[in-house]
Amino acid sequence: MKPVVAVFAHPDDEAFFTGGTLATFAKERDVYTICVTAGDAGLNSSDKTGSLAEIRKEELLQSGKILGIKQTFFLDYKDGTLSNGLYHEVADKIQKILEDIQPEILITFELRGISGHLDHIAVSMITSYVFERMAQIKELWYFANTKGPHSVRKDYFIFWPPAYDKSEISKTIDVNPVWDQKVEAMKQHVSQMHDVERILKQYPQRPKEENFIIVKQTTEKTE
Repeated sequence: MKPVVAVFAHPDDEAFFTGGTLATFAKERDVYTICVTAGDAGLNSSDKTGSLAEIRKEELLQSGKILGIKQTFFLDYKDGTLSNGLYHEVADKIQKILEDIQPEILITFELRGISGHLDHIAVSMITSYVFERMAQIKELWYFANTKGPHSVRKDYFIFWPPAYDKSEISKTIDVNPVWDQKVEAMKQHVSQMHDVERILKQYPQRPKEENFIIVKQTTEKTE
């Protein structure tokens, strides 16, 4: 079976959002991740010292081992700086990696970026652009929440967009069989334990599933 590639903005996105799906795919396919930024603008809630970018890179590699990721690619952009002037540069780097891997499926954030994080939105848009340029990639899976807050916030995010209705979801992955893997991968992000603990507290009230809106290639494209 052909590979799967997940494209995310920060170290920890792979585990927090789609860890169960990646672990499930990894049982039968090669799975790769592309991390666009170094996550260096975040907090460090661990006792690890040194460069936060290097700490988070190592955490992502450890998470990937648990999920069964074959290889992770780091683009090393600065956290929080993705902007219009960088979009095509980032897209070209992602496309080059994908041309080597030749995946069948791409995975990324839904177009509102789940939480409204502007890096998430940028990566979603960039990945969508690359998908449109590469006819050999058959499906683009947008990870989407079906439950969650919809609010204006005064802390990290300025606006948290609404979740999707279940009727808008194309595919739901039951992650119960790989739940322990997902949790263990999340816990590798020790520097982000404040987020790990917050997210895990929410799960007893939620089904152990990951939801996707799937876009399929409809026409052959000339590159």
